[in-house]
Amino acid sequence: TVLWGTLFTSASFLSTTGFTSVDWAGARSWAGLGSPGLILCGLALIGGGVATTAGGIKLLRIYALIKHGQREVGRLVHPSSVAGSGLDARRIRREGAYIAWVFFMLSLVVFAGVMVGFALVGQSFEHALILSVSALANVGPLATWAADTPIAFAALSDAGKVLLCGAMILGRIETLALIALLNPEFWRA
Repeated sequence: TVLWGTLFTSASFLSTTGFTSVDWAGARSWAGLGSPGLILCGLALIGGGVATTAGGIKLLRIYALIKHGQREVGRLVHPSSVAGSGLDARRIRREGAYIAWVFFMLSLVVFAGVMVGFALVGQSFEHALILSVSALANVGPLATWAADTPIAFAALSDAGKVLLCGAMILGRIETLALIALLNPEFWRA
């Protein structure tokens, strides 16, 4: 039951649905985790698959960054090496990694801005972190399970609720699609 509680809850937060297994409490006590907030926040930030409505950065972007990192480490060891694996693999390592990196940096800038906003409305660092991840990845139950004590959205100030709503909207917008929409150079290509 501990294994099931861990797998189900991890997959749920990875897909940004936020369901928890009834065996999750047993899994937490078995592992010795008082509050596994950082693990759940990380899973929610990674997000789901490409063709899903899950929030987060998305698994394909993480994969593209990992493949690019592996290639760069390989080039440190063997600077004159030629990468194989065909045209598709090269495309993921080059253009895919570039686009994933741009999206990742934009996500971090927005995340930092939202976190500063929550700090300005009176939230502690931990609560600002959890609320920012919860809002941007659209995983509402994260506020309940990631903190030592559950964070109640109703207890936020009016400014905090407005910031939370704005962050949820920003989390649903595909940043690269918005940049392409605002950049006429992409339309002509």
